Amino acid sequence: MSSRAPALLAGYGVVCGLNVLGHVLEQPWLRWLTKPLLMPLLAGYLLAASGRPLDRRSRLVLVALVWSWVGDLMLMGEGETFLLAGLGGFLLAQLTYLAAFGPSVRSGPLGRQPALVAPYVIAWAGLLAVLGPRLDDLLLPVTVYGASLVAMAATATGVHRRTAVGAGLFVVSDALIALTRLTGQLPLRASRAEPLVMSTYTLGQALITSGVVAAARPADPR
Repeated sequence: MSSRAPALLAGYGVVCGLNVLGHVLEQPWLRWLTKPLLMPLLAGYLLAASGRPLDRRSRLVLVALVWSWVGDLMLMGEGETFLLAGLGGFLLAQLTYLAAFGPSVRSGPLGRQPALVAPYVIAWAGLLAVLGPRLDDLLLPVTVYGASLVAMAATATGVHRRTAVGAGLFVVSDALIALTRLTGQLPLRASRAEPLVMSTYTLGQALITSGVVAAARPADPR
């Protein structure tokens, strides 16, 4: 591991905190300043913390972070066009995470007990039942994205404990977005919902990435 890795991860944590603070204080300039830095810092940590050459999983996670960055940038815009573009960026991120985590399923909990996938399927179906009547034209893209997100979270269980927890937080973050921004099902003002969204999202991405780094070390327990 490069000596730069802890500094990059610490920098990511500081920028995350400033971004959440920008939401709490309702300071758009602070949100706009920090959000584009998040995924590049986390990608830098992944590169610094991983051995050379990168293994297949780490390479794919790096690509997923790039697509997440695209999604972040698109969601900074206003209107349905930017929303769909952001959804597209994150869909590509989830599919890339799926490709990264898929080979680990057999050796993980789902490989030993396939029934453990049930909570993920129930969560996806439950969200669709709540959101569906209000999504209108967004029903199909949200359904596809939700399926890929939940599948990613399920396959992450075979990588590392941290990755599994991080993927679960990613699901929580996106569920909060859907329940507040898309349908208004939760009676939360943006100033209250967005800090929760960004906190769970940024911590989730950090845990996913650090779990992948840890899993690449032969002696690391899962």
